[in-house]
Amino acid sequence: MKSESLLADDERFAGRMVGAQLRLPLVEPVRRSSTYYRLQRPERLKAAKHTAIDLFSGAGGISLGLANAGFDILLASDISEACAATHKHVMPSIPFLRADIARLSSSDILRSAGIKAGELDLLIGGPPCQGFSIIGQREHDDPRNAMVEQFFRVAKGIKPKFIVIENVPGLATLHKGAFLRQIGAGFKRLGYQAHCAELLAAQYGVPQMRWRMFFVGVRDGINLHLPSFPTPNHGWRGIGELVPNRTVRAEDADGFVTLAEAIGDLGPVDAGSVGDRYASTAQSDFQRGMRVTAERKVQNHYAPKMSAANLERFSFLKPGQDWRDLPRELLPASMQRALLKDHTRRFRRMTWNGVPRSIITRFRDPKSGEYIHPDQDRTISIREAARIQSFPDWFAFQGAITSQYEQVGNAVPPLLAREMAREIGLALQGRTQTANFRSRYRMYT
Repeated sequence: MKSESLLADDERFAGRMVGAQLRLPLVEPVRRSSTYYRLQRPERLKAAKHTAIDLFSGAGGISLGLANAGFDILLASDISEACAATHKHVMPSIPFLRADIARLSSSDILRSAGIKAGELDLLIGGPPCQGFSIIGQREHDDPRNAMVEQFFRVAKGIKPKFIVIENVPGLATLHKGAFLRQIGAGFKRLGYQAHCAELLAAQYGVPQMRWRMFFVGVRDGINLHLPSFPTPNHGWRGIGELVPNRTVRAEDADGFVTLAEAIGDLGPVDAGSVGDRYASTAQSDFQRGMRVTAERKVQNHYAPKMSAANLERFSFLKPGQDWRDLPRELLPASMQRALLKDHTRRFRRMTWNGVPRSIITRFRDPKSGEYIHPDQDRTISIREAARIQSFPDWFAFQGAITSQYEQVGNAVPPLLAREMAREIGLALQGRTQTANFRSRYRMYT
């Protein structure tokens, strides 16, 4: 079959593209130095220029990105006890409110943040997305989907200058776009101009093919412009030129941070054990950035215990191979009847020169995707997954092991959050007027 370029493939969607202006490829893919990957502890940063509140904060990926983009996080909030423990441990200078947003009023949040309505620069949040995800089972009636409306409810009373909602791209097509229109209606109802785009984390230095949908809105009547989305600074493709569920060619990933660059310095660890050593000095700019101000011992470097059957399966797999390369008698009974074209990521061993797939909460399970270590017979550790999410090594996750998997898998990559926050910062300074990006979706009909 004749192969088509990604650009030609995208042209089929031209009727649904908005803000479309493609950039020509650069001569060389863009990369950055180690300082780009450095994420400092909030208490060590200079005085912040802008204010923000982070709702549905999880373990703090967005908060960490905001702080490193020059924002003073007046309040972070989440319902999870484990996330609260992590947030308070690694970022004690950021006030944290553990609460169910459904039980919080705008006045509660304003009082806790010490501000009045209309004073806040940025309200940001990533309402639970499991009901929208294209990875899991998509449920229109999942009660977690209602959290978007809870977010708008409190936003109405807070009246921030800018609103950012982060979620999975799957919400754009769930129930024939109903939730996309719901979010557009929410912004319009509150008096905000808004737009959305799918951002690929790998294009911003995160070693992961992880797409996230960002909705950005600016309040009417305040003489500030709707910001654009951050220009990709890794690789050479623009926003919207690489999209979920379509093959990304090797040349399009040139310039992305690879698995070797991300975790190659972390020491070996057996399945079911905890490691605490680095295997070497930092060997890449990404590793140097991740290790700034880190402890001498590696934290959260726990690799999950595997069954004897899974260990035997791993022993047959070379980098890049998956369940289709296993002897049939070693396959789980449920997969022995599967077609070769199905489940192509199950039991796949990662490759050192590849860019990891999206980290999910089930990354310890080899049936969930491409999470088997390139040369060790185990799935990746919590610290390795945290690195792939761009969490620096000083960021030590707290709580039970199970909760640490959830915290890492549900997080927004801090580097991606920082780049989005920088764009909001420019808008607050009046330094952006036009939005130039490519999106497959319209929020309004």
